[in-house]
Amino acid sequence: MYKKKLEKLLAAGLGIMIGITALAGCGNGSDSVKSGEEEGGKVTLTFSIWDKLQQEGMQDMVNAFEKQNPDINVKVEYTPWEQYWTKLQASGTSDSLPDIFWMHPEQVYTYVDGEKLLDLTDRIEKSSIADLSKFPQNINDDFNVEGKQYAIPKDYSTFGLWYNKDIFDARGMDYPDDTWDWDKLKEAAGQLTDKEKGIYGLLVQYNTNDAAYHYIWQNEGEIISEDETKSLFDDANTIDAVKYMVDFIENGYSPTMTDYANTTADQYFESGKAAMHIGGSWMASEYMGIEGLNCDVAPLTKGKIRADLCGGMGYSIAANTPHPEEAWKFVEYLSGEEANTIQSKSGAAISAYKGTQTSWVERFPKINAQVFVDASEYGFSSQYCATRSEWVNIEEDYMTQIFSGTLPVEEGCMELAEKINEVLQK
Repeated sequence: MYKKKLEKLLAAGLGIMIGITALAGCGNGSDSVKSGEEEGGKVTLTFSIWDKLQQEGMQDMVNAFEKQNPDINVKVEYTPWEQYWTKLQASGTSDSLPDIFWMHPEQVYTYVDGEKLLDLTDRIEKSSIADLSKFPQNINDDFNVEGKQYAIPKDYSTFGLWYNKDIFDARGMDYPDDTWDWDKLKEAAGQLTDKEKGIYGLLVQYNTNDAAYHYIWQNEGEIISEDETKSLFDDANTIDAVKYMVDFIENGYSPTMTDYANTTADQYFESGKAAMHIGGSWMASEYMGIEGLNCDVAPLTKGKIRADLCGGMGYSIAANTPHPEEAWKFVEYLSGEEANTIQSKSGAAISAYKGTQTSWVERFPKINAQVFVDASEYGFSSQYCATRSEWVNIEEDYMTQIFSGTLPVEEGCMELAEKINEVLQK
């Protein structure tokens, strides 16, 4: 089943040569020690990640682990997100997966179906360190398939309304706060847009759950039904939320889809060409490092309800790792309070382990970073389900047409619901 799914992905554009190139170009180079090799009498494990901003923090955790376990050597291998899954898929088909690797909820079903992930359920139950009650239940559930746990939660990410203080100051406008609603957001976006200077009021795009689902949930809409049998893109609340987003583009308050093809949302914001941007907690390190960017962050604006995406990543172990006990020992350490405190102090990500978030907030004293931690209290989790990989591209295709103005919102949402229902009802 895994190879069949992989073939579908390859047919969609992930060519084999891309995977080969990624394998050749990423990792620690030709002289790196391969997984399971002995180096000076030590067992060597490979640990694959996709975020350069978090590499230093991951290495700090590795260093602490190796100090306590001198017989185990862990090699951190960074691969950019754009190549990460291509490389992992190629490794999966050749049975050469890294020993430990970051897992995303949207991908877990594919790797479980292919029997590529080690079932951690029994090990967690027997562990005195790995305690799933220390993590948000929705993130535990994201990595639980048919009652079996295939990853330990690593962190959680939420979103906030980033804003450029200089642009607000130039207009003499108050900064966003937790009293802002949809009407206030649109009003402010219009006032802050300056076409002569090329400044947009708010960056709006349809980037699945990264930038769109918030609005749908805030309007009491949904993506699919709770029992995962029906698309809800034809629901009135969902359609109205999509219309609300498209209005920003049609009014000129936001770049168009064509504009985004040349300049990313982050590039607009970092260059001072956008007053407001919905961005994730993981962007704090990058934004704070941009010279001349005077910014802060507020909670997402409230619609009918307050809602934010609260999702997380996890640590998985390859089912065929030659050193399952050593790999588990490392992941078990990563699940504990010590490792998660190190992660938070690094500023790499908000640790999912309860009680360790303060260190992350204190890492960013110039912004209201507590916004991201508070958002977890009203956070929603995307409905990652076994069929999502089969309809997410359909969703993106229709929303690209809708946000480009080539397909009316209501018509597009209704057709999209029909297409997704065809998948769900198979």
